Amino acid sequence: MKIDKHNHVPLYRQVELVLEEKIKSKHWDIGYQLPTEQELADLFDVSTITVKRAVIELVNKGLLFRQRGKGTFVSGTTKEQDITSIFSLTTDEEEHPHELISFSLEDADKEIAEKLSLESNTKVFKIKRLKIENDAPVTLEYTYLPYEICPSLTTDDINNDLIYNILRKKFHISLGRAKLFVKPYIAIDEKADRLQVQPGTPVFKWERFTYTKQGEVVEYSKFYDHQDNTTYYTEINF
Repeated sequence: MKIDKHNHVPLYRQVELVLEEKIKSKHWDIGYQLPTEQELADLFDVSTITVKRAVIELVNKGLLFRQRGKGTFVSGTTKEQDITSIFSLTTDEEEHPHELISFSLEDADKEIAEKLSLESNTKVFKIKRLKIENDAPVTLEYTYLPYEICPSLTTDDINNDLIYNILRKKFHISLGRAKLFVKPYIAIDEKADRLQVQPGTPVFKWERFTYTKQGEVVEYSKFYDHQDNTTYYTEINF
């Protein structure tokens, strides 16, 4: 792997271009683990800081992803996903599996009570799950449902069907709409641990509110998402 130190193009950019070519030419397949930053620095005869910056640029492009304690891997080309389809009310099946971390009945704290328009200490189901893609965690989910609307909810329900389908089919709730909010979030503590990223890694935090046709909130969820190889979009028809 050669670069030209007399070239006006910055060294990190030259390293980035060489690595990007190996990915796009399929010389490195999806899932391929890159050499360590020190090994790459030795191969290019540059500093590890130069290599790190090149790798970060490729992570930001969605061509590489990092797993804490494991290394850096090829994620392939960036995929596009419609924001409105991420949490569709009419999805019949899920493309990727979820791992159920916990399922509990708790007293709603002040934050959750306000989100669901409930009195404090009202009973709610709390569901914690991890979405898996290509054998790697990509989304950590926290979902809250008022106990009074689904008192017989079980882990079997959660493991075998979508929450929206359960609310409609088992509890005969007429769903009307969902409202989504998204903002950047710095993953630390459990979020970083579960997503297998370094503490301080930027991720997306999604909040979802689901309403009945009568306008009552029946579900509140928080999603911490680090799908580095995904570009989100929305489309408007005129």
